[in-house]
Amino acid sequence: MNRSSTFVLAAVLLVGCAPHQQTPPPAASAPTLATRSGGPTRDDRPVYRFDFVVTAVDGSNAPASTSFTLNLQERDKGEMVVGKNVPLSAPPPPPPSGSGTPAHSTGSARQDVGLKVAAGFWMVGDDLMLDVAIEMSAFEPPSTIRKVVAKGNALATPGKPSLVTTLEDDHKRYQLTVTPTKLR
Repeated sequence: MNRSSTFVLAAVLLVGCAPHQQTPPPAASAPTLATRSGGPTRDDRPVYRFDFVVTAVDGSNAPASTSFTLNLQERDKGEMVVGKNVPLSAPPPPPPSGSGTPAHSTGSARQDVGLKVAAGFWMVGDDLMLDVAIEMSAFEPPSTIRKVVAKGNALATPGKPSLVTTLEDDHKRYQLTVTPTKLR
């Protein structure tokens, strides 16, 4: 390899390893929602970590909890899902042999059950207004799904746990709390 091709190869490698820098969109492009509304641009919006805890209390046992974290930029949405995919009924028995019916696989109906939380936020002074949707579901054999859904807003203060919602179903009480922490 000669000296000029070594220089070009090194330049290509250096450019390929350089940190990715976003170039601003051309002036003719449509403005974003934030710039149309006069709000901060995407890079100026605050970013928070939201530590959620779902606690279940049924009166007879110690409280059980599930915790998870979402990192969100203001006006963006995030979602967390944890659960199982369960069959709703037993598969049908195979056709009798010699019936002339072709053997093919027929799957039984299935359903996702568990916990789903979707959230977003916007600033209200120094506090945060959360837009939260929570869905909890459970399978009860042979083919019943129990579901509890709550949607709404909750005001939270950075660094302090805040109650988002309380749900009661079948002698069980569920509480969703969140603690926001500013990242930038």
